[in-house]
Amino acid sequence: MSKTSPWYVNWFSSKLYLELYKHRNDDDARNLINLIQRVAPIKKGDKVLDVCCGAGRHSIEFARRGFNVTGFDLSKFLISEARKNYTALPEKHIKANFLIRDMRKFDFKNSFDAAANLFTSFGYFNNDEENFLVIKNVSASLKKNGFFVFDFLNGNYLKKNIVPYDRKIFQGKEFIQKRRIENNFVVKDITIKSGSKKVSYQEILKLYELSELKKAFEKNSLKVLNSFGDYYGNKFSKENSQRLILIAQKI
Repeated sequence: MSKTSPWYVNWFSSKLYLELYKHRNDDDARNLINLIQRVAPIKKGDKVLDVCCGAGRHSIEFARRGFNVTGFDLSKFLISEARKNYTALPEKHIKANFLIRDMRKFDFKNSFDAAANLFTSFGYFNNDEENFLVIKNVSASLKKNGFFVFDFLNGNYLKKNIVPYDRKIFQGKEFIQKRRIENNFVVKDITIKSGSKKVSYQEILKLYELSELKKAFEKNSLKVLNSFGDYYGNKFSKENSQRLILIAQKI
């Protein structure tokens, strides 16, 4: 990939991305979807849209529970991995379909009972207009009274507890991560060393307050019903929660 490509094109096209986040195991997906099922009355057979599905971890868990899932991502590499993971499943009667789409440019025209944007797959763009297009497109794709689950960082917690540096060894590779906050963006510089080879990537996310997100949701006919601070359903705390998880309904 070209160095002039946006960071998310370069980084999400690399298998090193999946290696770095290998610790994000299926338990995370199960815990979050358990929470969703406890608070949103979605039922087997309902159509679920997984926005920025990556390698399909959440899509597959939804499908295993009887939902009819469509997952999409901009990364051809991650979609190919999602399709491989789906094909390799021992279950043969679950429904999941994976597409390549840009989250700024989709509209499934009121056809989904629920949509999800999970594991901090938001805030990739420099301006609010582009970031909030995701919320607009989700609303357009949901049926009336459909549910939207949004899982993001709690910027207030991150600003006070950011880990400026860490180093990990996976499968003989050294992963070095340096983090900083700049103008309300969290910037992560990632360097991966393998023998004499070294490659670098970035992650850059715009941080948002709960009040800003609620306003963007309401503007797009999405009423926030619940806010949680973790995958177990504990109440969101501006100071102490690591995550910001919103459950909204299209009105």
